[in-house]
Amino acid sequence: MLPSPATPAVCFENSLAVILEEEQGQYLLVIWRSKEWSLPAGQMVMNQVIHCMQRTGWGKVIFKQAPLASFPLEYHTWLLYDWLPRAQAAGGWCYAIIPPQQLFAHISFADFLGQVRRQGVRFYVAASLEQAIEWICQQQPNA
Repeated sequence: MLPSPATPAVCFENSLAVILEEEQGQYLLVIWRSKEWSLPAGQMVMNQVIHCMQRTGWGKVIFKQAPLASFPLEYHTWLLYDWLPRAQAAGGWCYAIIPPQQLFAHISFADFLGQVRRQGVRFYVAASLEQAIEWICQQQPNA
């Protein structure tokens, strides 16, 4: 009989999100919990993602997004020009996102993804958590 997978450790948790450490696949899983979102709160969670990357040494992250009324331009800009360079410097290199279905309709989200890809970041949009896990576990740093 195979051993059951280890329960993920919590790296950070608040009312907005939880960041889990998935040791078996060596990736972080960020689950956004709340629609009650603000720029400072979103930034706090994303800064904790960097802290967790530094602590674990893992550069792969899956984001399971909660529905947002829109993808705020301020957050988009901050992610691209502030957070992403710091995440890359901390060892982040591979990201998967499971967006809420209604988010696909927002042009700003599609524009954001295009800009991320133009920066050479390995990024995948998954339809489910299972699909994101399968993809991220197949990724190798030099692939």
